[in-house]
Amino acid sequence: MMEGDTAMVRIQRKSSMESEPRTLTMDQIQFAREAALYVVNTRSIEEALSIFTEVNNLLSKCIFI
Repeated sequence: MMEGDTAMVRIQRKSSMESEPRTLTMDQIQFAREAALYVVNTRSIEEALSIFTEVNNLLSKCIFI
């Protein structure tokens, strides 16, 4: 930039709320509990562990994207 030139510099800012982990509502927590209980009661231990592990892996990928 030369003397006398003015340039607009835009700073890209992200609100702190956007960088915080998302939280669930009580209804969402209750739904997740009921769904997990259903899996535990209707599947073998091996199947349930596989389902929970797969969901956990998918969620961890979504959070860090």
